[in-house]
Amino acid sequence: MKKHNENTESRMKKALIVVNLAGFLTFLWNDIKTLQEMGYTVSVAMNARMPDGSDAVEVEKLKKMKIDFFQIDFDTKNPLSRDNVIAYKQLKKVVNEEYDLIHCHTPIVGILTRMAAKKYRKTGTTVIYTTHGFTFTDKSSKKNWIVYFNAEKLMSRFCDAIITINHEDYNNAKRMHCPKVYIIPSVGLDSNRFSNLRINRDEYRASFGVEPKDHMVLSVGELSSRKNQKIIIEALGMLDRKEQYVFVICGRAVVNSTIEEELKETASKLGVRIFLAGHRLDIPEINACADVAVIPSVREGFGMTGVEALASGVPVVGSDVQGIREYVIPGKTGYLCDPYDAHQFADAIEKIVNLPSEERAKMVIACKEKAKEFDVSKSIAAMKNIYQEVLCHDGK
Repeated sequence: MKKHNENTESRMKKALIVVNLAGFLTFLWNDIKTLQEMGYTVSVAMNARMPDGSDAVEVEKLKKMKIDFFQIDFDTKNPLSRDNVIAYKQLKKVVNEEYDLIHCHTPIVGILTRMAAKKYRKTGTTVIYTTHGFTFTDKSSKKNWIVYFNAEKLMSRFCDAIITINHEDYNNAKRMHCPKVYIIPSVGLDSNRFSNLRINRDEYRASFGVEPKDHMVLSVGELSSRKNQKIIIEALGMLDRKEQYVFVICGRAVVNSTIEEELKETASKLGVRIFLAGHRLDIPEINACADVAVIPSVREGFGMTGVEALASGVPVVGSDVQGIREYVIPGKTGYLCDPYDAHQFADAIEKIVNLPSEERAKMVIACKEKAKEFDVSKSIAAMKNIYQEVLCHDGK
């Protein structure tokens, strides 16, 4: 059988990007542009169906860019969902289109895509998998570690490269079967969004119920058990002057969850002031209002919102897991805590709030300097190098 990469000279090279949800494309437009510049016609497969049945806004953007789109009914919350059986069958039809490259993202999508594309690797298709955070960490239970590590190890046989975004995942991926393992500085920070902001800080803070004498603690991200916002409410409830703290949470609750009610109930019970701001587009301005940013996730592949806070000069108190360790340097850009220990979070938040002005100024400078290491230009360059190395090595 003639491999389809042997006659790519006579046709356009084709690449397929596979992601879980349409919103994830926010992080991948630069990858798409890079592949197009390398001469690839790019298609996208994803679940673009919104809860109300309409298409996500990203579908219209793909149409304007003349990028083919395939609806895949992924259920990324439940790997054993019947929807994922359907998604696998849908994917098998899509990957039958003789792609030179298939690049899949996130664990569940990565497993389904690599299974669907397995036989096409034998006829010339290159498969790349970007984890965006393995579902096991060094804080996982032994059972979860064994199950998820071995699942990833098995599936690593069916791709040509694995891309990670933190050193813990990188070191674990090196223990698997894939011949090429890379680490990149996440999807990259758009530094321009966080520089030269001009806002009335007191007025902006007031819109969240934060008075000049108050300390604003900020969390940005979906409301979920994985994001673990509840531990911050418990931590603030332990402080002697808890009435002077306002916990502002920006993000939507996971669909069909009761997390929002649980957070309100916990805050009420502990006498903690919280403000649920919902999904916001003015994160740079909100960051500029915060005294401390928190990322208490139990798992976090990277957590770009943490780097965004640093770019705004805001110290970060985060969980001592995976990607958060990449940018939270204890005593310099913030502090790391056990994701299940409210006392540690309470101590760290209080420590930052009570910093003398001179030490606070030094930490602000260190935060901004650290954020520069993750500028989007570095991520674009890293991905371009990976694509060139993997694809050119395979004759594409």
